[in-house]
Amino acid sequence: MAGKWKYDFADEAFLARLERLHLIAKRLAARGHPGPRRSRRLGDGLEFADHRDYVRGDDIRFIDWPYYARMEKLLLRMFHEHSEADVVIMLDTSASMASGGAMEKFNYARRAAAALAYVAMGSLERVIIQPFGESLGEQTRSPRSRQHVLEVLDFLAGLAPAGRTHLGQCAELLAARQDAAGPAGSAGTVVIISDLMDCRDELGAALGRLIRPGRDLTVLHTYSAGEESPALGGPVLLRQAETLERMVVDVTDDVLASYRRQFAEFRAACERACVSHGAIYAAAPTDVPFEQLVLNTLKRAGVLAG
Repeated sequence: MAGKWKYDFADEAFLARLERLHLIAKRLAARGHPGPRRSRRLGDGLEFADHRDYVRGDDIRFIDWPYYARMEKLLLRMFHEHSEADVVIMLDTSASMASGGAMEKFNYARRAAAALAYVAMGSLERVIIQPFGESLGEQTRSPRSRQHVLEVLDFLAGLAPAGRTHLGQCAELLAARQDAAGPAGSAGTVVIISDLMDCRDELGAALGRLIRPGRDLTVLHTYSAGEESPALGGPVLLRQAETLERMVVDVTDDVLASYRRQFAEFRAACERACVSHGAIYAAAPTDVPFEQLVLNTLKRAGVLAG
């Protein structure tokens, strides 16, 4: 790429990793029958997907006649079919996403958002990246082509974590926007990428506001190893990332054990809220490679087969 690399949340090999992710996703999608996602299936669409053997009764318009002329074997050409529904990626930009001043969690969330967008755009989906915190931020809408990934990266590079989180209010606003847009501009998929800090009590209600017939909901719960199991000891001054409240804690082994139990309970409660509303919950610790996270999430959501 010409010019200086300007994305602080990803290195210069990032685009090559996205391309590899796209190719893996295409191979997985072609390996078996598509999953249950309603907004995409193989059929009569815009982009060639794969061949399969001709079966009596198939529409002869889709026979690959040049292949038959060479090999004397009947194969049927299959195409990706897509709906007009968008893929909406809600990205948490509240202050807790950079707790302690570290950008590890927020950068990981931005990489995951870029990877999800790239795979979706490569499948001729239109992607909306919607930042949220205290309210909905300015969004960006991509064309149906992965050639525009730099526009997505530029948008993500301009985001900075700040303020508090009001997931319920943001979900309400997004749902109202989507409903006002009508079928042509509604979301077929909504992915929430967040640490869910201060969102546990709102998560179920937020998902309930986003549920629509035929819509897939996924929550990527992003957290760092230090949040799951902090390496602390002795007197420690703690500061709440979003309210800036301070508290001195004497961190003993018992305190650490109690914290780890409560964090595990927090994760379990978030997962229960997702399951009860028909949403997919995916733990997204920052030490998991984002390619693995994205592929596993897409497979669990039924977007990819294999």
